[in-house]
Amino acid sequence: MPSSMVHLIVAKKVNPNASTDFYVGNLAPDAIKERQIKNKVHFADAPDMEAALKKFGLKADNDYLKGFLLHLYVDWKWNTTYLSDFINKSDGDWDTYKDEISKVTSYAFHDVKWAYNLYAQMKHWNYYGFVENKFITKDDVKKWIDRSRKWQIENKLESSTAFPPTLIEKFANDTTNEFINWVSTLANFTISD
Repeated sequence: MPSSMVHLIVAKKVNPNASTDFYVGNLAPDAIKERQIKNKVHFADAPDMEAALKKFGLKADNDYLKGFLLHLYVDWKWNTTYLSDFINKSDGDWDTYKDEISKVTSYAFHDVKWAYNLYAQMKHWNYYGFVENKFITKDDVKKWIDRSRKWQIENKLESSTAFPPTLIEKFANDTTNEFINWVSTLANFTISD
């Protein structure tokens, strides 16, 4: 699980002109607080993560769900590379990981020119594109975006030493290209402009 800003950086690269629905969908999976439910929504318990993502991708018929799919894909890629490496090297030091991810989030938010405006757009989103499910409500998503925005505005941290900006940029570029190629194999899936 990378930071919300890593998710948005990849989303901006996948489709820089995406609708607000796409960006909100891209953050929505993290609006869940309860770990067990969050794992279920993120397909963490799926025996074959890629198969679960493909099945979901075939049903992603609007921008919100496409953003949601991208979030899950990014998590999958992050968790199997950078997160896994970090946890192995740090003997499972989750507190340090959380600190480093906080730095990534804050630094990226203040470093990119579009983050403040994008968060403002998401804050005022009309929720017409929202797709209900039994785990995530509109209110959950709105509160999550508001909390994230507020925290990022109020915290200006130095860049992470474990995940420096160059590593984040490489991950974002690689994952963007991999996602675009991956979704091209799904029938009827297009990334709209």
